[in-house]
Amino acid sequence: MEKLTLFSFFKFKLALPMLTLFTIISSLWSTALISIINNKISGAPMPFFEGYDWQIFVFVALTSFLFTYYFKLHIVKITLNFGKDMMLKIINTLRLSDYESYLRLGEAKIRTAMEDIGTLEDIPETFISLLNALVMAIVTIAYMFYLYPPGAFMIIGIVVVLSSIYAYTSSIIEKNMDEERDLEDSFMDNYNDFIHGFNKIKMSTKRSNSIFFDFMKKNREKGVSLMIKSQKAALGNDVLGEFSFNLLIASILFIMPVVFTVDRGVISGFMFAVLFLIGPITALIGLIPGVIAFNIAISRLNKFTEITTSKFNYEKLSKDLTDDLGSFEKLTINEVTYEYLDEKEDKISFTLQPASLEVSKGEVIFIYGGNGSGKSTFINILSGLCLQKTGEIFFNDTLITNENRKFYRNKLSCIFSNNYLFSENYDGFDLTESNEEFVELLKEMKLDEVIRKNEEENKVHQDLSSGQKKRLALIYSLLEDKDIFVFDEWAAEQDPEFRKYFYQNIIPGLKNKGKTVIAITHDDAYYQYCDRLIKFDYGHMHEIEEKLLGVHSF
Repeated sequence: MEKLTLFSFFKFKLALPMLTLFTIISSLWSTALISIINNKISGAPMPFFEGYDWQIFVFVALTSFLFTYYFKLHIVKITLNFGKDMMLKIINTLRLSDYESYLRLGEAKIRTAMEDIGTLEDIPETFISLLNALVMAIVTIAYMFYLYPPGAFMIIGIVVVLSSIYAYTSSIIEKNMDEERDLEDSFMDNYNDFIHGFNKIKMSTKRSNSIFFDFMKKNREKGVSLMIKSQKAALGNDVLGEFSFNLLIASILFIMPVVFTVDRGVISGFMFAVLFLIGPITALIGLIPGVIAFNIAISRLNKFTEITTSKFNYEKLSKDLTDDLGSFEKLTINEVTYEYLDEKEDKISFTLQPASLEVSKGEVIFIYGGNGSGKSTFINILSGLCLQKTGEIFFNDTLITNENRKFYRNKLSCIFSNNYLFSENYDGFDLTESNEEFVELLKEMKLDEVIRKNEEENKVHQDLSSGQKKRLALIYSLLEDKDIFVFDEWAAEQDPEFRKYFYQNIIPGLKNKGKTVIAITHDDAYYQYCDRLIKFDYGHMHEIEEKLLGVHSF
């Protein structure tokens, strides 16, 4: 994605020409307004249009109103399309990225990017208000030059000094807001840990105190401190704004008559101009915090784009799901390795040692090992989610590469330990009563009286326990009817009765259909139902001797 700027919103069709026309009309309206009011107050006739002052006023006001309405309507369309395009670009970027890049990026940064897009959707409206106020200010200053150039230079000098002070305090606000956003990202990470890991927090007083006092409380205290600093600077700007008008009025009333030889008409004209400036200057001051927020959002989105562009690996996906891998006969995993890096990505925290495995059609393979032993890493490589550092994977006799890995993944149906059920039926399964297979599977999984089906939208409501969700995930997996089934601790959340049913009925049923099953499990009471048993230990793979497995009950 190209680098964003504040003007990115106005690169759409007709946006810049209309913006130019809007500026011209706003200038004409401001000029006409100042001229008509001043001439009415002073009793002087309108130049060039003597006797048509109210007609000119109505014409310019009506023209400005109509064009402003249609211009803002056009900008609304631009805004909505810009937000839509940005959001879809980010989602598509993530969709095409590899799994490891996605995990390194993290959920918090993705959510922040989406929030930043929402912030940027206010740019056009704010920019129009900013432009309107700026045009009125410029026209008013031009009117001062028309009245008396030396006095106008004096006023500009004062405005420049005050603006410099205002710009400095605004930079402090922007810096504090940017830092506060970093703290907000960290806080959301802590908050997600708190929500998703609440049971673990309750199990350790040390952990509970640490997440609250050392992280969340400390984060919020620092965040509030920064916000107070920002508010102090913002209040200073507000007071400066009020003081500025007093200073300008004092300059006109007390300094101009002394420094310059001017009559009362010039003084009253300058007083009128300054009073007329109050509105646009106040508007400009009020819009500055929004502009600061826009700059921060743009900066963060550009950083997000830089990360996803320079550090992401991408895959080529297409709507064409056909492949030339053929029907599954065997899977060969040859000396694959993998390395996990720490958060700074400069040290290796875990290494999967060279692992090899050959899987034939119809085999049932169980994998077990302690936490951090490498079994889930191996499954992620086997399933095509993670790319091995060294080694090769062959589907039948075809080497799996970046070009065909998407087709390889389509051959596998996986239920991971952190299984998630989608809110919509993205796979397009027939989840209605007319699908006899689905109805029978619901009965087999004892979900037929639990599931609430939505026939009209072809989906089911998922107010289920964790074990029931795993069973529904298994139904979806069976409906996929893939060649290879991968289960990561599927039975861990099932009651003893259904756990037994899984090993004694479901897995043998798949084997009898010629399906291949690879399952991570610690249910050693059921190891007799696999053909081969694999153990992982500190990154090393070991195949357990067949005589230790017991008798098959297939």
